[in-house]
Amino acid sequence: MKLKKLVFTTVMACALAAFQPTANADLVGFLKKAFGPPPIQLDAAPTPEKSVTVDSFKQLKNCKKVVVTAFNVQFITKKDAGSHAGGAGEGAAHVNSHIKLTGLTNETFQAITDQVYTNFTKGLQSLGVEVMPYSEYAALPEYVDMKSHFKTSPMQVSGGMFSGQPSELFSPTGMPVVLFGDELALSKGNSMTAYIGMSAPFTKEAVIAKKTGVAAVHVYLVVDFCQMEANGGTYSFSAKVTTKPQISISKVSRCSFFFDDSMYNGGREFVKMKNNAFGADEYVSEFTDVTTSGQKAGDVAVNVIGILGGTGDTYSNTYYEAAANPALYQAACVKYLTAVQDLMLAGIKEKTSK
Repeated sequence: MKLKKLVFTTVMACALAAFQPTANADLVGFLKKAFGPPPIQLDAAPTPEKSVTVDSFKQLKNCKKVVVTAFNVQFITKKDAGSHAGGAGEGAAHVNSHIKLTGLTNETFQAITDQVYTNFTKGLQSLGVEVMPYSEYAALPEYVDMKSHFKTSPMQVSGGMFSGQPSELFSPTGMPVVLFGDELALSKGNSMTAYIGMSAPFTKEAVIAKKTGVAAVHVYLVVDFCQMEANGGTYSFSAKVTTKPQISISKVSRCSFFFDDSMYNGGREFVKMKNNAFGADEYVSEFTDVTTSGQKAGDVAVNVIGILGGTGDTYSNTYYEAAANPALYQAACVKYLTAVQDLMLAGIKEKTSK
């Protein structure tokens, strides 16, 4: 793997050195399209232009009032990752790493959600709009028709994009969990339920927005606690999984506005993250390998050299626990979730000021 990386770097360096400025610009553009935008470093003062993708939001100029009808924060607390080296059944090496976040309670997750929600509603005012209290929205007659489709916070998520491990979804105190089917880190079952049930909230909110002139705002944020990088492959001589506790806000996080009952022509507009956003603040008080002798078949990194002639594969499982300091975790989550929200709102403001 090191040799492959070295060759790639060398070839790219030689190619770049040989190109003229115009060709260099073309190559840079090609690489951006091929590999996508870089990860967002939240402690490095990222700009909205490089951090978020924003729809036109042309209807915001005529909007004087909004109401946050859905504010969902999903906390990832368990993850798995695996890799292999060599071909299956030919003496391949398989590595699996498992990690769980410990030391936190629902009270901590709820406190984070409540504070971030408060910060967001204050930030909305920077767009020049008034924020309707949720209690006023809940008093509307149409609200009754939607209640049967709401979920209670916290909502258990059975799987999803984060290695299929369970997680929890929180809404602010006094608000339900409202799903619209575009929450990408939920399991297929949760998403299907949302699609089936969205006929009420999805359509009713749009009708309310058009009737009252009050735009409905949906926020969906996903907090990851750990980065896992798997290296290996069929033609590799080693398999490795690197596990690093670190707060990040997933690129599936988004914010949407319903201005009227049209799904097109600006009726529903999004602001989305261009990539995952990472924070540098540490929050783990202890990081422990809790693998038992019955679980562990070897180290987390396995070298396939020496077993290539065999007929049976080898397997390694390592289990970790990351014990969080609740105060540090809460502070980091509030800091970085608010930073992401601020980037979204700043992106909308920049778009509408042009």
